[in-house]
Amino acid sequence: MRAYKSGVLLIVVLTLGAWPVGAQETEAVEATPYVAIGSAEAPPVGAAVTFPLTSKLSVETDVAYRRGEGRIHALSSSTSLLYALPRVGQSTPYVGAGVGLSQYGAPVFSSNGPPVGTESRVALTVNAGGGLKMPMNRALDLRTDARWFKSFGRQGSEQFRVAQGISFDVGKR
Repeated sequence: MRAYKSGVLLIVVLTLGAWPVGAQETEAVEATPYVAIGSAEAPPVGAAVTFPLTSKLSVETDVAYRRGEGRIHALSSSTSLLYALPRVGQSTPYVGAGVGLSQYGAPVFSSNGPPVGTESRVALTVNAGGGLKMPMNRALDLRTDARWFKSFGRQGSEQFRVAQGISFDVGKR
């Protein structure tokens, strides 16, 4: 729980610290459909929408789907702050952290011990990581994102995910 409180405090401090520069130039809202590989059994597919707050700071919402444990169709959703680092050539590296909810399958045990099925549960998650955006043309960016996820609860877990997607503008802020 201490890590969760520290993560929330960090997000609030970064957001409030960037607020005075909000009048600077901002970029367009971006959508990024992606596919990922990682430490979970089934690779997720999803989409992220990034809303710029300043030229360096953005809020990202993410929704993903994976085939979960048993017959669970697991959805997850998170909100993260992304901070753009100085450009490297044409590419823009970034770091990010956030919180969200993740669905998973918890084992259901019979009275004599062995599992007999799974039950859908939801856990609070935190994430941290970073990535790289590389322009393909004026309208599209290739985006690679690596994140660590920690879920809390009785069957909490840690996972790592690398996602690859194409970002495109969906409107000006």
